[in-house]
Amino acid sequence: MKQVSHQNWQNRRVLVTGGAGFIGSHLVERLVDSGAEVTIVDNLRSGRWENISRVSAKVRAIESDVRNTFEIEKVVADAKPETLIHLAANASVPESVKNPEYDFQTNCLGTFNILNAIRGLGGCEKAIILSSGTVYGEPGSIPIRESDPLVPISPYGASKLHAEVTAGMYYRVYGVPTVCARLFNAYGPRMGRFVILDFLYKLRQNPDRLEILGTGRQVREFTYVTDIVDGLLLLAVSGEPGQSYNISSGAPCTVADLATKIVQIVVLAGKTDLSFTGESWVGDAQRWEVSLDKIHALGFSPSIDLDEGLRRVVQWFKETEGEICQNAH
Repeated sequence: MKQVSHQNWQNRRVLVTGGAGFIGSHLVERLVDSGAEVTIVDNLRSGRWENISRVSAKVRAIESDVRNTFEIEKVVADAKPETLIHLAANASVPESVKNPEYDFQTNCLGTFNILNAIRGLGGCEKAIILSSGTVYGEPGSIPIRESDPLVPISPYGASKLHAEVTAGMYYRVYGVPTVCARLFNAYGPRMGRFVILDFLYKLRQNPDRLEILGTGRQVREFTYVTDIVDGLLLLAVSGEPGQSYNISSGAPCTVADLATKIVQIVVLAGKTDLSFTGESWVGDAQRWEVSLDKIHALGFSPSIDLDEGLRRVVQWFKETEGEICQNAH
């Protein structure tokens, strides 16, 4: 992708919530490398300061929670951000089903708190609100377009839709220039959960057999984290306030095919038996194929295909978690 998203970052004040997390840490690194003055807020529930160790001397890192209205108002007042990128959230469908209260408080109240603080301060030229493909629920048509009905089937999807509605309201009523980014199946180094990491842990424990939740026919678009960072920064420069944009790879893949690719990369092809549970968790959509026409029009084009991305993740996994045993059978 043409790096148009870097053009305005030198000495620009940027506030990133959830900046010590998986996606957030990659975003923070890119911003720092591009010359931005970055403030990070993270409650460290899933993020870690080690994730930003390479650039930690060049950022202002604050341990706080977006649910805390008073603290967030103080952080925003001190940071005086010209750009806000709000990533802090519960990001797990199964966890949202188990604990919808925390999910609602973090994703809904947290988004309200950060936008209300920005409104009170003024001066923010763009506020990017991280949303999710889960707002579509089980899509009624393929490919999924931003104009399609939003009918979430999990507490997580509902909380992200609430965050989008709140963001839209703050734009229409108060003029806060919000843009929502709907992400699909992010993966890459530093990921702390999700199916790819789950497969790697299972293979390390037992290379003879890999159990897959559901039928394996679920269709996803796995999007490498640096492509997501490209998309977020592009929206921060060129996204139209009041609008939502899909960010995805544009390359559908079944979960079974994903498992096969991983088994091949770790040199277990022909040695590992794949098995299927037949059922997945509540709120697990069966088919996501995504239209990127809207963000393509701004210049977005994913650059890391799934095979290359998986090779990078496997290498990172080996460096952080150790080799996967290949003595199957």
